[in-house]
Amino acid sequence: MENPTTLLVALMFITILTLGIASILVQLAEFIQSAEGRPKDRLVLGWLLLLLFAYFDLFWRTMDIALLEEWRFHLFLFAETGPVLLLFATQIAIGGATADSQTDTSVALRDRSFFWIFALVQLWGILAGFVLGAGFTLLSGLAAIIAGICVVLASTNRRRVHTLGLACVSLLYVAGAIVGN
Repeated sequence: MENPTTLLVALMFITILTLGIASILVQLAEFIQSAEGRPKDRLVLGWLLLLLFAYFDLFWRTMDIALLEEWRFHLFLFAETGPVLLLFATQIAIGGATADSQTDTSVALRDRSFFWIFALVQLWGILAGFVLGAGFTLLSGLAAIIAGICVVLASTNRRRVHTLGLACVSLLYVAGAIVGN
């Protein structure tokens, strides 16, 4: 990492990831504490745990940024878009976790923007492969499947579909982490 611009881009990337990780950890601690005695939505909890894994996975890929020699402002904006989108999705999920819902359908399931933004994170990952020189890989294929699942989840409020979708996305993320590292 001889280029100082690369270091600055990587630091910004990591800083945004750290904000998201901290937000999730605080929310998970509140879930555990649950002083108000409100019922815990396990589906939202599952998405928060998956988001935490997604942050760690993205953090692990910081070295891909370090390998890029030439930086321009548009590349900087593109590199930071992924963590920013993930942070937006996290804040929406946390809003769903903290809202009071007495119905069978949790707030997170009704907020379609979470799934659209999480799908955009996957599309960003696919594009990042091309920008950083790897092209379309197996990880890109997994990200495309995850994006498709998110589109389906954005179109329904059925809890069973969301439970199955979370399970599939979780398996795909774990598979991607195993294959990609």
